[in-house]
Amino acid sequence: MNLPQVGRLMAGFVGFFTLAQVPPLVLSLTEPSSTHHTTTGFLASIVVGGIVAALLFAGGRVAQGQVFRKEAIAVAGLAWVVASLLGALPFRWSGLLPSAVDALFEAASGLTTTGATVLGSGGNCAVDAVPRSLLLWRAETQWLGGLGIVLVFVSLLPAMGVTGKNLLATESVGVGSESYQPRAVAKARTIVAIYVALTIACLLALRATGAFGWFDALCHSFTTLSTGGFSTRSSIRDFGSLAAELVLVAFMFLGGCSFSMLALHWRSGWRCIPALARTGEFRIYTLVTLLVVGACCLSLCRAGLPFGTALREATFNSVSVLTSTGFATANFQAWPALGTIALFAAMFVGGCSGSTAGGFKQVRLLVILKLLAYTIRHFISPKSVERLKLDEEVLPAATISSILAVVLLWFVAAIVGAAVVACDDRLNFVAAVSCSVSLLGSTGPALSLVDPAATQAALAGEVVAMLAGTPDVGPLGGYGDLQGWTKLVLTLQMILGRLELLTLLALFTPSFWRR
Repeated sequence: MNLPQVGRLMAGFVGFFTLAQVPPLVLSLTEPSSTHHTTTGFLASIVVGGIVAALLFAGGRVAQGQVFRKEAIAVAGLAWVVASLLGALPFRWSGLLPSAVDALFEAASGLTTTGATVLGSGGNCAVDAVPRSLLLWRAETQWLGGLGIVLVFVSLLPAMGVTGKNLLATESVGVGSESYQPRAVAKARTIVAIYVALTIACLLALRATGAFGWFDALCHSFTTLSTGGFSTRSSIRDFGSLAAELVLVAFMFLGGCSFSMLALHWRSGWRCIPALARTGEFRIYTLVTLLVVGACCLSLCRAGLPFGTALREATFNSVSVLTSTGFATANFQAWPALGTIALFAAMFVGGCSGSTAGGFKQVRLLVILKLLAYTIRHFISPKSVERLKLDEEVLPAATISSILAVVLLWFVAAIVGAAVVACDDRLNFVAAVSCSVSLLGSTGPALSLVDPAATQAALAGEVVAMLAGTPDVGPLGGYGDLQGWTKLVLTLQMILGRLELLTLLALFTPSFWRR
């Protein structure tokens, strides 16, 4: 392990992340005085970030040699941990979140684009009462984390002499196709350019609806393309705009598409869309989206909602959960069983590989379905010989094994995480499992048991009372009421899921740090 090289790269990363706090600092200077010391919080955070960057640079200034796989994994894993710690400082030192654990949870949730929040719960102030500078910082952490802050770092700081291949490879685990693994800094720049262009398009579209001012439109464009889910209100339904919901649905769906595939075909202009649509992963992504929306719509119609209202709520919340965005216009944990089961299943799968979405990714689901179909055919005709293909490319056995291993590891991590957080006595079985799955899949809102009689109240938009002693971790609730150690475990789940498990787990392997 070339530790000086890791320190050198981390110094540039910390410097970049510290500079990202300048816009909210400038905004804080224009805010009226309040109980939250936002300017002090950002200034102190920038000073600490500068000191950390200087120390890392001093330790890495003698670095020599190339960045190989171990160094790339170390930078990717450590970057998310360090960014979460530094990103928590403005929340903590401004006085917004007095608890250091809450501040760390909020920062990690932003950078991993999970969207789970402690605001509005556990004695913390509601989202509506948060100063604009901190709302901007919340949105900015999600935008930076959308394609991976390591990806942004590589594309903006190529002068450090590092080829992007190894760093970018840590974002795609278990997919062997060339189409899904960007290999160069030029590809990273293209992806970031597409990301920025779509963010601007989302900003202008939201502003054109008339429901969003420029500030709200900016924050929501940041958190929509990143499939993050932080809002400037307690719920998207507070804006009361069908046009805005349609815009958000469209850009959430785009955020769940493969930016890597778009980057491969971007020179062809609008023809890159048909090229994307021809891929197997996009087709199954679209099919799964339609199935989840259909199941939720059917469930709501059977519960008595008019078809138009049912379709509106089912479409928005289904796309939000499947793309792991986490926006909500309804308290879907109180929906009938068919709808909640469909949404719970969507938390597992997530969006496409090379996208900003979480979950174990649609391409892995597609390969597993192909493998199951092959197993059935081979059982019927044992002597038949065929090869599994993905978009006309033969999948090597090693790639298939890697995909199966990652998906299995994903389920193991979800079960182990659920078992650990279940030690928090206030979490019932449903809440413990859904919290683990939701945060591992970067979704944000979880599910909990509610009074079955509350279904009609939820469908009518009324406040739903939770069972006695049960914290509300649903789409209109928060994680602030959980115990401190529970939030730390869930923070680890968020980072594990964002780095697709293997990257972070490698850091805890003793042999990893040996030369």
